Amino acid sequence: MSTYDMLEPGPPPGGDEDAVMRDLLRTVMDQIWWVLGIAGSIILAAVIYTKIATPIYSADALLQVDTQSNNGGAQNPNSPSLVPTAGPMHTDAEIEIIKSRAVVEPVVEQFKLNFSASAKTMPVLGKITSLFTHPGKPLGAFLGMRSYAWGGEQFAVDSISVPKSLEGARLTLNVLDNGRYQLTDAYGQEILTGVAGRPATGSDVTLFVKTLVARPGTTFYVTRFNQLDAVSGLAAGLQVSEKGRDTGVVQLSFMGTDPHAITAITNAVAASYLAQRTERAQEEASHMLTFLNSELPHLRDEVKKAETALSQYQSKVGSFQPTQEAGVYLAGGLDYEKQIATLRIQRAQLLQRFTQEAPEVQQVDAQMAALTREKARFEDHFTTLPSSERNALALQRDAKVAEEIYVALLNKTQELSISRAGTIGNVHIIDDALLPSQPVRPKSALIISAGTLLGVIGGILFAFCRRTFFTGVADPEFVERRFQLPIFGSIAFSPEQARADKQLSAQRRAALPAPRSTPTEVLALQSGVIARLRPGAKAAASKARRRASVPVGTQTVIPSGKTPMRPLLVKTHPYDSTVEGLRGLRATLQFGLLEAPNRIVAITSPAPSDGKSFLCANLAALIAESGKRVLLIDADLRRGRLAQYLGRSPNGGLTELLTGQVDLETAARTTGVDGLHFIAAGAYPPNPSELLTSARFSEILARFEQDFDLVIVDTPPLLAVADAAVVANLAGSTVLVMRAGAHTEGHLAEALKKLRRARARVVGGVMNAVPLKSHNRYGTYDYAYAYTYSAGDPPDIHAPQ
Repeated sequence: MSTYDMLEPGPPPGGDEDAVMRDLLRTVMDQIWWVLGIAGSIILAAVIYTKIATPIYSADALLQVDTQSNNGGAQNPNSPSLVPTAGPMHTDAEIEIIKSRAVVEPVVEQFKLNFSASAKTMPVLGKITSLFTHPGKPLGAFLGMRSYAWGGEQFAVDSISVPKSLEGARLTLNVLDNGRYQLTDAYGQEILTGVAGRPATGSDVTLFVKTLVARPGTTFYVTRFNQLDAVSGLAAGLQVSEKGRDTGVVQLSFMGTDPHAITAITNAVAASYLAQRTERAQEEASHMLTFLNSELPHLRDEVKKAETALSQYQSKVGSFQPTQEAGVYLAGGLDYEKQIATLRIQRAQLLQRFTQEAPEVQQVDAQMAALTREKARFEDHFTTLPSSERNALALQRDAKVAEEIYVALLNKTQELSISRAGTIGNVHIIDDALLPSQPVRPKSALIISAGTLLGVIGGILFAFCRRTFFTGVADPEFVERRFQLPIFGSIAFSPEQARADKQLSAQRRAALPAPRSTPTEVLALQSGVIARLRPGAKAAASKARRRASVPVGTQTVIPSGKTPMRPLLVKTHPYDSTVEGLRGLRATLQFGLLEAPNRIVAITSPAPSDGKSFLCANLAALIAESGKRVLLIDADLRRGRLAQYLGRSPNGGLTELLTGQVDLETAARTTGVDGLHFIAAGAYPPNPSELLTSARFSEILARFEQDFDLVIVDTPPLLAVADAAVVANLAGSTVLVMRAGAHTEGHLAEALKKLRRARARVVGGVMNAVPLKSHNRYGTYDYAYAYTYSAGDPPDIHAPQ
């Protein structure tokens, strides 16, 4: 039989996952109603929240941002590019433009989002009562709280203007009779009085209440926000993001409690952004058209000048037929002149927005200089041409370039004039926001599912924490796994013993019993102790003992007590399931004592009322019935109760034996059970620990070990006093009795720690007063009940075995 060796620290808790799961399942089943109650409460709270929470809707619109401008129309691939086209548009920049004040502020003004109007409602309760009302039919005041709105009220403000000092301040509107109202500031000072449906003015405040249907006395709140705060608030509520990457498709979303309002606001923001981009595109087109119109007269003059010079030269020299080399010279020079003229126009346009030192202007200047150098190198290849032919070709080239640039610029001007009125910028509305039918929050199914999961987890955690910190350990398997302590047996709770204890308590309340130690006995005890310290006081002590004892021959005999105050269960109900558990404990304990250094067994418990004395008395009787000589010692010198189970007087016990007032033969009395002798606790001394730590106590135990087959010592509780540790140090075996559900893990750990410090040899433990469960978690008592004899059906001793 394995023992719990207290000389070394116990091994760490086992890591068997199956055992842990079984332990968790037992914990949940033990507190199933707590688990179900907590889970049900959380689920109910989740359902109530989904019913009373304000629904939040979301409206979405879809926009497309083009990557480049379309204002210029389709470009002719054969005509020069006279104006720079717009560069690529960045979606991130467009998202910020959507949130800009230029786009948001017109929407704030349109929907009057720069003020708020709300009713004074009772939290939660007001939301619940509003579910049972109809608009336009206000409920009466509950519990006399007339200032609260309980549902059915209608209140709408069309406009409000306040001075700067009242911006952001919450103004209170109190409803009067006949549609009248009174507006006060935060200090209760009256600002104005008005009637619903007509503007009211007072103290630089103008208020127009459009609708007011409420019970007189109801309070509403009105707040006029700062314009910048209102715009910033709407911009912060807008959710703008690009769908995909580099797609140019932007999703615009806005959430709120009113689905109609958020749909209209979302579409208004999209329209405002489109109008802003269209206005910007029209403004650019107007600037471009103005520039082109200013350049046309100058180009027209250049065309006329070039054509006049060409005609004059031809009339002077006559017509000529250009050679192939002259044709190449004319075509190449024409290309260079077109490109240079185009860059010159672009430079003039850039100078309207930038200075000459700007990078954009410098870049165009560099391109013009490069083209000029290439043109000069090109003309150097044709120096062999006759000068007259070269002059004629140059004049033709100038006239043709001037004409083509003028015509292209004129066409561009006409295109811009036509498209300016119908331009739509670079933004298109793909999808308008539609009225949402279902709220996005709260998600009822998700919240209830999460509440169910959270409720189950919370219930299990509560059960685990309750078992760990607030309730005691009742599972023997858990004790074995957690503390590596063998459990010899689980003793079922005995209703018969509980009934007997209840009757005893009733008798004690009816008549107070005599004190355990009479003044004479206390005097004898004190006299005995004094006699050991001062030899001169022996005479007084002997006189006191004579008054408390009856001399018979040469021995002092302690008179027997009255009838037993507590019944011995093994005698009154020998076939009780508790007695069957004690018989199993007897068999297991005998195997556990085979390797013990002596035949002394100390039985202790962590705290009082664990049933230790009950177990000692009945276990000793069962062992004696098996044919062994057993001595039962009540070593609880503070509150010993073993004498009540055996029907013997508590006087003349261990205290008197340790102080020398009685000898061994007198102290060890018979009990009426064959083979069982008993030593009571005796009078309660003022120094029990000193008596138990004396050398005489160890000598007495050694002497009794020689005379008896087994010595069982009932000790005080471990966590209450230090007496039990002293006895456990002397005993060859120690058994720890634990009452089911009475001790936490910390209590058991502390009790075992005290035994380890006392160098006690703990052979195992006993789980006492285990409740009988219908699902049989803590033992096999259901089988024991089925297999025991009934009172009217004694065993047939003549039946064949």
